[in-house]
Amino acid sequence: MGKHEKLARQFSALPTEWQNWLEENLKRGCPPLDLVNILQREGLIQLEPDDLADTPAASRPEQLYAPTVTDEQTQSVRILNHQQQKWLAQAVLDGSDLTDIYQSLQQQGCTESTIAQALTRLHQHPYFQIAREQHFLVRKRNWLLNTLDRFARLNPAYLQVQRIPCPSFGQFIRHYYSRNLPVIFTDSVSHWPALKTWSPQYFKDTVGSQQIEVQCNREQDPMFERNSIQHKTRMQMNEFVELVERAQHSNNFYMTANNAKASQSSLAVLFNDLDHFHGYTDHSQRDDRSFIWFGPKGTFTPLHHDLTNNILVQIYGRKKVTLIPALQVPYLYNDVAVFSQVADPHQTDLTASFPDFAQSSKIECILEPGEALFIPLGWWHCVESLDISISVSFTHFKIDNGGAEFFPSSSHC
Repeated sequence: MGKHEKLARQFSALPTEWQNWLEENLKRGCPPLDLVNILQREGLIQLEPDDLADTPAASRPEQLYAPTVTDEQTQSVRILNHQQQKWLAQAVLDGSDLTDIYQSLQQQGCTESTIAQALTRLHQHPYFQIAREQHFLVRKRNWLLNTLDRFARLNPAYLQVQRIPCPSFGQFIRHYYSRNLPVIFTDSVSHWPALKTWSPQYFKDTVGSQQIEVQCNREQDPMFERNSIQHKTRMQMNEFVELVERAQHSNNFYMTANNAKASQSSLAVLFNDLDHFHGYTDHSQRDDRSFIWFGPKGTFTPLHHDLTNNILVQIYGRKKVTLIPALQVPYLYNDVAVFSQVADPHQTDLTASFPDFAQSSKIECILEPGEALFIPLGWWHCVESLDISISVSFTHFKIDNGGAEFFPSSSHC
């Protein structure tokens, strides 16, 4: 079989989508040898070193052996700028229609030849080849999460949070902890002295002169939770209690888990009011892995997920917690670490900017004093104080609660 016939057969045997790709890029002036190299790299054709030698140029795809563009021709074509190259890479990864890609870039002044050559260089670049592989893996995992979430919704209990008396530790592990399902325990801390004594006045009387750390000036920063380090402020507990009691409704100041380490020694006496939790926890770790939340009506923690399993115990006042299942992460615009671009899932007109968010499921629950909510690792949640509120969260379960130590960090070399 002659080399021309061999090439022709290989080109005619290409899958339809690759034949269409080949014809489209030829029409747009893409260098033929570059296209041949792409097909060979993808394993769609096999060439010997001399297969393209002494072969006349022609217009049909199966006779693709025209000489490549010269260095002078390449230099005469305007290169896409940095932003256009990034946009092109993302568009190709997302499977955007080739016609739409050309139209968009042509509207920015790019020629067909420039775009065709940019596409060829993109497909040949080893960085893009790695990106394409990783993009596929992300899409595959999103497919798996979406499918599992769809099947989970067949059970009505998946989108409900049960309210039950506190079960044994073994039952809790079997039915909730190991299944990554939230649950509310009613009357869970009736034996805690804190439930009977804690209040703003009690804090003032007990640790009023102690220096504590809180978050301040949150309302001036839409990204206050992500920038929490910048909002750390020290003051006496007396001063903070007065701020809380004067506020009718505010998210401007709040004592949160982010302040726990700095305030731990100052608030040590308060932890004596926290008793055991039905054999769920290692009580020796209570002081290190329990966190006090204290603020006025209106404090708000934006949508996020935690890196460990948590129990949130409501001591004073009420809180509204909105939960979204962990499996629904593909819809939640997770851009940085544990945060979503959707800070408040109750905001109106969200789908205009975040259309996929419409596919998520919001589960709302109100925590009354004495109730405890188990928030599984990965479940998205935001929290709003409906009154002056004091809560305690903890993570020191007597079972594997690893997660934070394995969480991937962003790498920007």
